[in-house]
Amino acid sequence: MQKNTLTSIATTTVLGMAVVTALAAGPASAAPPVSTPAPTAAPAAGSAQATTTPDPSLATMDATGNHAMGASIAAHVAPVGTAAGARAQASVQATAGGPPPGRLQGMDVSAWQHDVDFGVAYAKGARFAYMKVSEGVSYTSPYYVRQYNASAVSGLIRGGYVYAQPSQASGAATAAYFFAHGGGWSNDGKTLPPLLDIEYGTAAQGTCYGMTQGAMSAWISQFSNAVYQRIHRWPAIYTTTDWWKRCTGNSSSFAGNPLFVALYPVNDFTTPGTVGASWGRWTFWQWAAEGTFPGDQDVTVHSIRSLRIFAARTD
Repeated sequence: MQKNTLTSIATTTVLGMAVVTALAAGPASAAPPVSTPAPTAAPAAGSAQATTTPDPSLATMDATGNHAMGASIAAHVAPVGTAAGARAQASVQATAGGPPPGRLQGMDVSAWQHDVDFGVAYAKGARFAYMKVSEGVSYTSPYYVRQYNASAVSGLIRGGYVYAQPSQASGAATAAYFFAHGGGWSNDGKTLPPLLDIEYGTAAQGTCYGMTQGAMSAWISQFSNAVYQRIHRWPAIYTTTDWWKRCTGNSSSFAGNPLFVALYPVNDFTTPGTVGASWGRWTFWQWAAEGTFPGDQDVTVHSIRSLRIFAARTD
């Protein structure tokens, strides 16, 4: 796969913080996140509040500058087999027919889920999780470190994601902010690669954040290259096929980046349908916005064994 020439970026050293022994594996230069500044007060340790709270409205997320994965999808994409794009309605229909058969299950959460009981999620079948680290260069989840550590202790393979705000800062600056505020990766077999959540902009920003298809592809490439330069692993990309076609011109330049596709089925629970031109297949699939687990409901093509191999590999 052809990639843009790697560009050096300045990164900020991750702040020190003690973590559980179970997270210590992996090279120090590519250590998993160990701390993150809290822009707002986090709840006291041991708090059980909001363990299964669903995401709030898009208007609330827009107002707070804190978006969860899939936040914008309802307003833009009609789920398969329906005429309307209501995310909650689609999730109810999807959950009634899912999960996709034979797939390893997982979830993604953000600060809106607060203190997730990952042990209960594991008991119900979850084996992997993504959790929000940051958004653009303006927001850091105050719950990320706790979620990251607790999910590992509960036996889940987990990783962190950044919600993209391409009109706010460059791809390189967005990657630097992610790493400086807790994001990271270690090839320990239990840490998923960083994930770029790139989806529809707000009404004020525009669907493609006011960027041309070429400029958007260049922004994603810049972010991807900056991550690779730091950890020698291509980040995964979360998006919808519709957004990918609209905003990158259906770019085929990101075959090395694992795809995390979003689509909430109504009838066919075996596939999320056609994926963007960069990929021949999906790696992760967000198939519902709520259900058995806190946050969004996900599956992967991997078995638990191959997911561990996927987590540990270098590119």
